Amino acid sequence: MLRAYRARIAAAAIVTAFIAIPAALAFRGGAPSMYSGSPTSFGAGCADCHTFNEGSGGVEILGAPLRYRPGRIYEIGVRVFDSEQAGAGFSLSVEQPPFNHMGTLIIADAARTRFASDDPAFMTHRGDGVVESIAEWGDGGGSYVYNLQWQAPASDEGAATFFASGNAINNNIITSGDRYYFSYALSQFATPGDADADTDLDLADFAVFANCFNADVQDADEVCQYLDLDNDDWISSDDAELWIAAMTGPTAPFPGTYVLADAVRGGKLYDRWWTTAGLPAPEGEHPLYPEFGAQSGGTTFRCKECHGWDYKGVDGAYGSGSRYTGIAGLFGSALSAEEILQLLLADPLDQPNGHNMAAYGMTDADLWDMVKFVRESMVDTDEYIGESGEFLGNPDFGGFLFGANCATCHGEDGRAINFGTLADPDYLGTVANENPWEFLHKIRFGHPGSPMPASELLGWSPAALANVAAYCQLLPTE
Repeated sequence: MLRAYRARIAAAAIVTAFIAIPAALAFRGGAPSMYSGSPTSFGAGCADCHTFNEGSGGVEILGAPLRYRPGRIYEIGVRVFDSEQAGAGFSLSVEQPPFNHMGTLIIADAARTRFASDDPAFMTHRGDGVVESIAEWGDGGGSYVYNLQWQAPASDEGAATFFASGNAINNNIITSGDRYYFSYALSQFATPGDADADTDLDLADFAVFANCFNADVQDADEVCQYLDLDNDDWISSDDAELWIAAMTGPTAPFPGTYVLADAVRGGKLYDRWWTTAGLPAPEGEHPLYPEFGAQSGGTTFRCKECHGWDYKGVDGAYGSGSRYTGIAGLFGSALSAEEILQLLLADPLDQPNGHNMAAYGMTDADLWDMVKFVRESMVDTDEYIGESGEFLGNPDFGGFLFGANCATCHGEDGRAINFGTLADPDYLGTVANENPWEFLHKIRFGHPGSPMPASELLGWSPAALANVAAYCQLLPTE
């Protein structure tokens, strides 16, 4: 598979403007297989064939269940939007990283969608779908929705991730001027009978059952669907009998909200939570930020500002210098999920170190995402970054991965995107050398407010990332 992917990248590199129009017309009929931005796509998406351009639009996955029921068929929509463009195409797959496809994609609109390259694991647009997207773009407010279906696995196969790559086109019939977007949605398995998503069946679920009894699942509250144990779309005494037989009691080690939380999104919240959560930037300085600290304003509200990109606070890279706060890190915390959540919610006047984040607009779902990131996704950066800031990886291996996955957007020399200013540029090589801990965090979880894919969703290990980062430290810094 790697050989095939490498060959595809090599072929793309020699495409000239002379054949751009035929290529664009071919893509109008649908993307090839393995271009949804997913692990089995090796991160490849629309930008691998279309010139990458930043935009203010996006791609949404509509109808993906928060919890999938075994064997259930779900109506899924892929909405591409960008008010400055003229139409759209897409590619979608449903996977369990790193390389397993989950469930069954079903063509629900044969006139506008098809399987990519006859591969039933990837769904894409048809030419007629693109034509209709152009015709209806204005009426859709600068957007278009492609419709399909997904049948969930017949049993618990773990979490399913929907990956969607969207291309908002300018309709100039060539591959330049288009805008690439990427999104994902996580769906956990819905334990039959577990109405409150706490992973067990107890009296709290039965209380919901009482409210759902004798209800048509299609017309009732969403939670009722999890109580339809015989899958006949009706909550009846038959379901009650099955539920009682399956009752497990209060045995869950964590709240269901924690089980369903998204650690990757939590990593972005740790970086800059207001951008990730779509909230206004905070004003003033965070109450817990020390008076002697050298930073000011909204910067003091970023989790990384006190706890560090290496998650070790005063015991790590922020143990001295302009980022010093004297505050401890989070890596290896012995606090339970509930205790971490309480610290994030508590008012500092009521509880020492209370962050009072709900007062700034963060929801419980936001905070659970962050809690899951802290407990499950932080790594010991010392295993991948040396004392002098050098990545402990093999740049030869990293160069191959970079060329196959990163160069499309960042350029072969890492200077296609400038994170700084014209007068004081920051390129990929600059960040990798000046702040390797930030570099590792961002390639794992993505950059808030950008379409950069998170390598955590692609199934890449931190060790593999250390190889890529070691190569990036050899790239130009100015």
